[in-house]
Amino acid sequence: MKSLLFTLDYELYGNGSGDVFKHIIEPTEQLLTIADIWGVKYTFFFEIIEYWKLKEEWNKGNSMGYTENPVAAMEKQIKDACRQGHDVQLHLHPQWVDAVYENDQWKMNLDEWRLGGYHRDGEYSLENLFCRGKQTLEELLKPVNPNYQCIAVRAGGYNIQPSEDIVKAMLATGIKVDSSIYPGGKENGVLSNYDYTAIDPALGYWQTGIRLEEQGVSGIMELPIVAFPMIRLKKFLTWTRIKGIFFNAKSAQDSLNAKTSTTEKKSGCLDKLRYFFQTEWQTWDYCLFSPSLHKIFLKQIARQDRTMFVLVGHPKSFQGNRGLMYLLNRINGKYAFKTIREIWSN
Repeated sequence: MKSLLFTLDYELYGNGSGDVFKHIIEPTEQLLTIADIWGVKYTFFFEIIEYWKLKEEWNKGNSMGYTENPVAAMEKQIKDACRQGHDVQLHLHPQWVDAVYENDQWKMNLDEWRLGGYHRDGEYSLENLFCRGKQTLEELLKPVNPNYQCIAVRAGGYNIQPSEDIVKAMLATGIKVDSSIYPGGKENGVLSNYDYTAIDPALGYWQTGIRLEEQGVSGIMELPIVAFPMIRLKKFLTWTRIKGIFFNAKSAQDSLNAKTSTTEKKSGCLDKLRYFFQTEWQTWDYCLFSPSLHKIFLKQIARQDRTMFVLVGHPKSFQGNRGLMYLLNRINGKYAFKTIREIWSN
């Protein structure tokens, strides 16, 4: 039987905005309830540097506007998820490394948005981020599940190019799996920069060489996210997506500006309008997709021979369960639900 891997990026917005309870805890509870009913197993990609920063501020006595401890709420939720059989792995957004909380908001170092472009020595070296992140997750979750291991990573914003230093850090710290790449993906904005257009969309996984986007032998498995080409406007003209944009308009505006601008030129109104009518390879986002979009992707994967399909979702984007319930009804009994740790173990 073919397998679906429901991955979930457990995080605030990339610019540091958002509320832990509204954008992480509450929607994740809804997703966990749905998972319990349908037997879905998620692989959480836990944004670890963001977690460290939140914990550091809270422990200094800064409530950050919260009336209850957001760090304790995250820890409890992720432990409960692990206890219920869900997987938890490592997510890294390096713009959080220098983040500071000032004037009631997080200020990020956007010059270090890309993990593939992150270069530091010492305490905050790439290898140390992997090592400390792995250690943090294992200290949190081994008391819940003694067999738990942190063996996988996802780069923030899919930015894992260039990957040579990342592969070295993964090998040095025992991280066995990456799931940052999606076929056809390409960004050349002021923040994200990668090119996965040469990747075969029919590949379910591969053992990676020194570059994650090429095949070879290095002991690391690449589990790409399912993606197919689509006119951008088709993705945006869904009720769930529109609600999500209104839910955090500033983040949506920042994201659009970053995607349509380059290091040489800021985007104008015409650039933004043109952006929506261009074709782009879209990841299979089960928190955002409408039933019609799920239907398109189900038809596409039915034509492929591969046995594993990685989906992606974000609690902060989950504005209703209509699309997800449609998907689960359509796949009921036809696909197995797997976690990344299960795939690696087998």
